[in-house]
Amino acid sequence: MIKRLGMPLLSLFLALPCFAAEPTLPTVFSDHMVLQRERAVPVWGKADPNATVTVEFAGQTKTAVAKADGTWRIDLDPMPASTAPRTLTVRAGGQQVAFQDVLVGEVWLCSGQSNMQLSLSACENAAAEIAAANYPEIRLYDTPRVATEDPQEKINAHWTACTPETAKTFSGVAYYFGRKLHQDLNVPIGLLLSAWGGTRIEPWTPPCGFEGIESLADINQRVQKTLPSSPLYKKTLSDYLASASQWTENARKAMQTESYISEPPAFPADLILSGNQQIPTKLYNGMLHAHIPFAIRGAIWYQGESNHREGLYVDKTKALLNGWHKLWGYDFPFYFVQIAPFQYGDENPEILPIFWEAESEIVKTIPKTGMAVISDYATLSNIHPPNKEVPGTRLALLAEANDYGMDVVSSGPVFQSLEKQGSSLKVVFDSAKGLTTRDGKFPDWFEVTGIDGQFKKAEAKISGNAVIVQSAEVAEPVAVRFAWNKLAMPNLVNGAGLPAPAFRAGELPEPENPAVAQVPEADGFRMVYQLDIPAVVDYAKKAPAYAVDNSATDMAPFGKIAYYLELQKSDGTKQYAFASMDRFTDDLKKIGVPVDSSAARFFQKVANLTVRSNVEGVVPCTDSDGGNIEFWPGNYAPGNAQDIPGASGQFDFGDTPSDIVPGYGCMQVHNWKDKQTVFAFNHWGGVPSTADVGIGNAPAGNPDWTFSKNAESYTVRRLTVMVK
Repeated sequence: MIKRLGMPLLSLFLALPCFAAEPTLPTVFSDHMVLQRERAVPVWGKADPNATVTVEFAGQTKTAVAKADGTWRIDLDPMPASTAPRTLTVRAGGQQVAFQDVLVGEVWLCSGQSNMQLSLSACENAAAEIAAANYPEIRLYDTPRVATEDPQEKINAHWTACTPETAKTFSGVAYYFGRKLHQDLNVPIGLLLSAWGGTRIEPWTPPCGFEGIESLADINQRVQKTLPSSPLYKKTLSDYLASASQWTENARKAMQTESYISEPPAFPADLILSGNQQIPTKLYNGMLHAHIPFAIRGAIWYQGESNHREGLYVDKTKALLNGWHKLWGYDFPFYFVQIAPFQYGDENPEILPIFWEAESEIVKTIPKTGMAVISDYATLSNIHPPNKEVPGTRLALLAEANDYGMDVVSSGPVFQSLEKQGSSLKVVFDSAKGLTTRDGKFPDWFEVTGIDGQFKKAEAKISGNAVIVQSAEVAEPVAVRFAWNKLAMPNLVNGAGLPAPAFRAGELPEPENPAVAQVPEADGFRMVYQLDIPAVVDYAKKAPAYAVDNSATDMAPFGKIAYYLELQKSDGTKQYAFASMDRFTDDLKKIGVPVDSSAARFFQKVANLTVRSNVEGVVPCTDSDGGNIEFWPGNYAPGNAQDIPGASGQFDFGDTPSDIVPGYGCMQVHNWKDKQTVFAFNHWGGVPSTADVGIGNAPAGNPDWTFSKNAESYTVRRLTVMVK
C-alpha cells in the first residue's frame, strides 16, 4: 500500500517546476533612494548561478549573467539629476525586485564619531529646526552601529525621505550639509550616514588601506593575520595545525604507553578579529562594506577626538582613504571638520594644537581634501558643540567650491609665509581677502619666541593679507605660533567670516645643553640626543622623533654618559634630575630611549654614579658605586633578578625584564644604595599609551612610577642624553 501510494507522490514532486530565487541586492538599495548623477551607477547583488539579470531604470535596460557563486554587477550609464520619482527594476529567472520613488542627484557618505552621529534633536535650536526639516528631495540612510569580525553583505536599514520625524534622529552635521547643497544646487541629495560615537579612525579603515604605509606596518600585520585569504593567516594557521597534529600523534602514543603528555599547543588567538568597535577594520566590516561600491560624489568626516593624543593621524587618514578609494574604484573628495577647542580635563594644553597641526597637514599632503574650521563656534565645556549648522554649512562650502564650480569662499586664512622685519614678524596668509577680526579687536592668540624657545604673548595688527606680530619681551623673534592652546578660540577671520586654523612657523636653533645652567657637573658633556617626550607614546610603531640626534655624526671617543630630565608642571614649577655614570656601551645608538629597533637592553649596575636634582628627597651622590640602570623595550616584573640589596616586591630599583618585546618599555636610572629612583620614563613600547615619567621615588604607588600614567600632568617633558 505504501509503495503504491509513494510512487505517484514521487512522480508529482518530480513533475513540479524548479522556481528561480528572487534576485537580492544590498540594503543600500531601497525605496526612496538617491542615485548619483553624472557618474556610472553600479547595481549589484546575487541571483541563481548563471542567471541572466536585467536592470531597468530611467529608460536604460542592461543585462549581465550571474557568476557561478551567484554574484552579479551592472553599471548604469551616467544620468542627469532628476526629481521625478521613478522605479528601478531588477529581474532574474522570472523573478523581479522593484524599488520605488528613486531620484537622481548628489550622494555623500557621512562618517566619523559622535560629533557626526549627534542627532538634530540634540543640536542648537532643535525644536524649530526639526519642525522646518521638510525636504522630500533630501533622502536619509542611517547605518546601524555594528562592529563585526567579517565583512557584512546585509545591513538592516533603508532610505527615507527627510521629514521632521526622520530628521530629528539623523545626524545634525549631515543634515545641515545636505540642506545647504540642496538649496544651492537645487538637486536631490542622498546622505549615507555611517557614524559611531567615541570610535577611532582605525576601525573605519578597510584592510587594504593599511598596506604600504610603513608607520602602520604593525597594524597591517595584525589585520593581515585575521584575513583568511592572506599569506600570513594561512602560514600561521598552517603552523598551528602542524603543531596540533604532532601533539595529537604524540598524545596517542602516550596513551598507548601510559606516558605523561604535555599541554596541547595554544590556538593563535590573533587569527580572530576579537574585541569591540575600536579594533582596526571592524566598523568597515559592519558598517561600510555592504555599501561599497554604491555611487557617491564624496565623503564628509567628523572624527579625531578619540585619536587626538597620539601621532600618525595623517598616515592613518591616508590609510582610510587608500582603502576607501581602492574599493570604490575612484578618488572621491574628502572633507572633514577640524575638531573643536575643548578643555580635555588637565591634559597638556599643547596636545590638541599638535593634533590640529596634523589635521592641517592632511589638506597639504592628501589630494582632494579640505578642512572646515569651527574654532569660533566651540563650546569649551562640551566636547559636542551644539551648533552643528556651522560645521555642516562649512563642509558644504568646500564641496561647492571644489566639486560644483561655485564662486564661494570655502577656507579661512591659511598660513603662507613668514618674514622677519626687525623686532617684528610678518605672517602672510592665503585665502585672506578682507582679513579682519570677528569682534573688531586686534588679532589675538599670537605668540612669538626668540632663540631661547620661550614663547611670549604678542601684539598683533592686520596689514593687508598679513598680520604683524611683536612682543616687548622678545627682542629678536625667530618663530611664531597661533592659537596654540586647547582653549583657543581666536578672532582672526577673512572677509567671508571663516576663521584661521592653528599653526606654528619659523625655526629655532639647535638648543644648547640645558643641563649646564643648572648642574656644574654637566660642563664638558656634549649632547647626543634631546627628546620632547610626548604624553601619549607608542615607540613600538615609530622610533622617537628626537629634536637633536647627533648619534650618526659624533665620532669622538667618550668615557661618560649622562642623562638630564626636565619636567615642568602647569603652575610653572620646574624639576630636573642629572645622572652621569661610566660608559656602559660604546654604541651611541644604544644610549637613547631603548626602543626595540635600537637593540638597547641594559639591565646592570653602573660605575661612578653622580646625581644632582632640585627635587626634594632626591639624594645627591658623587662617583657612587650604587648605580644601576633598567633600559629595555619590553615588559617586566618586580622580581629583583639582580639581587639588588633592598629591592622590594614592588616595581622599584630592582626588577626583571621579560621576553615580551616590544612591550611596556622601561628607561630608569637608580641609586640603589639610597633605595631611590633617580628618574623614570616608562610605558611607551606597546599600544598608544599615556607615559609614566618622574624624578625621585613616586609619592604613591610603585617607587619607579610604573602604572602612574602621569605624563600629561607636565607641560614640559624633556630628556637630554650626553657624553664626554
